[in-house]
Formats: sequence, C-alpha cells, structure tokens
Amino acid sequence: MEFKKIGIVGSGAMGSAIAEVMILNGLEVVIKDRTMELAQKGKQNATKYLQEMEKYVRNLPEREIKRVEKFGVSLSDEQKAKIRSSFPEPPDVEKIIQRLKVTDTYEDFRDVDLVIEAVFEEQKVKNDLFEEISNYLRDDAVMASNTSSLNITEMASHYRHPERVLVIHFFNPPYLMPLVEIVPALQTDGKIVDSVYEFFKGKRNNRENLVPIRAKEAPGFVVNRILIPMIGEALKVVEEGIADYETVDTGMKKGAGMPMGPFELADYVGVDIVYHVMESFRKELGDAYLPARTIKQMVDAGWLGMKSGRGFYDHRKKD
Repeated sequence: MEFKKIGIVGSGAMGSAIAEVMILNGLEVVIKDRTMELAQKGKQNATKYLQEMEKYVRNLPEREIKRVEKFGVSLSDEQKAKIRSSFPEPPDVEKIIQRLKVTDTYEDFRDVDLVIEAVFEEQKVKNDLFEEISNYLRDDAVMASNTSSLNITEMASHYRHPERVLVIHFFNPPYLMPLVEIVPALQTDGKIVDSVYEFFKGKRNNRENLVPIRAKEAPGFVVNRILIPMIGEALKVVEEGIADYETVDTGMKKGAGMPMGPFELADYVGVDIVYHVMESFRKELGDAYLPARTIKQMVDAGWLGMKSGRGFYDHRKKD
C-alpha cells in the first residue's frame, strides 16, 4: 500500500506541523479547515517551519567551523570549503511549499490515500468528523486520528470502513520530535498497521528520521500514560509546598536526566492539552488521575503555556 497524497484535517499548530513534515518528504498534501482563511494560516505556519529549517541547515557548516576553531585549530580556506561541502543543501522552501494545497471542503479529499485528523481533542468532535468524512474518502483510503488519549475504537465505529482506521500520534512539534505512536482500533486490519508503520520508518522531520512505535489501545498509549501522571505528581509536590515550579524542573533535569522539566514541558505542549489528557485518564482510569486544582484554574484563566504567553512560567516578551 502506497501513501502519496495526504489529507490533514485541522490547520492549527499540530495539523500545520504534520503537513510540513509530509511535504518535506515529497508528498502531496491537502490541509482542510472550517474556512479558507484558517487553512491559509495553516499553510503560512508550514512555510514558517520550513524557513526555520532552511536557516538551521544553512548555518550548520559555519557552526561546525566555529566549533572546530574553538579548540585552537586554524583551518585553511580549503579545509573550510571541505567542511561546507560535507553538509546537505538547505531545503528549497518555495518548491516544497507548492506541494501543500488548502481547502475548506472534503470534496478535495476524494483522491487522498491517507487522512490524519488533528482537530479539537474531544471524543464527540472526532466521532462526528469520522462519520462525516466517510462520505468523501475512497474505499481504500486510510483514516487516522492524531489523538493523544481518546478512544480510537469508538471513532472507528463511526467510519464506513472501521478496519482502515488507526491512531497516528505525533508529538509536539512534529517537525522536531521524531516519535510517532501507531495504535490500532479493535477493528483495524493488521495489514493497515504494518503499512503505516513501514511508511513512517522511511520518513524524516526537520532534524532527524521519524521513529514509529506500535502500541495497543489504552488511555495515553505509551508516552502519555507515563508522562501525564508524572506532571500530576509534580503538581502535587508544588501544591504541598515541597518545592516551587523552577526547583522541580531543575531537580528533574539535573537529577533524572530529563531535557525539560515537567512544568517546562507542560508549557511547551500546552497546559490545556495536558489538562484534557488528565481528564480523559480520570474518566477511563478513576479518580486517582483527578487533575490538580491548579491546572484546572490555569485553563480557566487562559494560561495555556507558550502559545498564550503564560503558563507555569511567564513567556511574555519583556520590554
């Protein structure tokens, strides 16, 4: 099974980033949102991610030259030229972005091979989407959700071909984070899982090769099942007065080897997303997973992390 044309539903931060990864790999992509204005904004985001990659790759040779010279090595012009020639050419942003089309209708999905939805993380919203899109996709298309914790078996029951439904869960942001969790519904044909797994094994993002892993359906799958309770425990440490946010983050980075502390990570991912996953855990696994009062208050206040300018930390630009 080949996937050459990809449909993305939802042009927000996650949808536009998934689209960027797909076009970077030479695939044709159609991204849909409720309006053309929103879809165009998604394309602008994808363009920005590509431009950031172009700048990063373009600067790699000079960074390497400076790194070598820091050790007191004096490089000749010939040696510098050799270093520069060893690095890949920056991506052609204008050429790559032409592979991305925008739409506000599912009519433009009739010839896609694979659809990945990245809409609001609520079960009914996704169920309704799966039911509606059933009227437009080819019988042999694969329908996937980027959900981080919701019930894919339930979504599949709303789709015309439930055996062709599964989770393709990217991590935020997909253009930097290589992991992709692949999770079948109860109804999913095993050959579909194999095809999707092999498809992602051969792809890359802006930094490295993608790394797909398989998991069974369960709340949070693999990573979030471990990560979200850890953030919950970190909140308890603060609420009990044991330490503040910064101290917890420093402790987990310097003592547990984490690249980001739990509160830094929550701000990066989105406080609202963390909260919604906690709520889904509570519904599925019981009150032991009840979200802390603090995170509920932050969501109510609109303190959603880096994307809103304020979360556990203040990310607003200082004068």
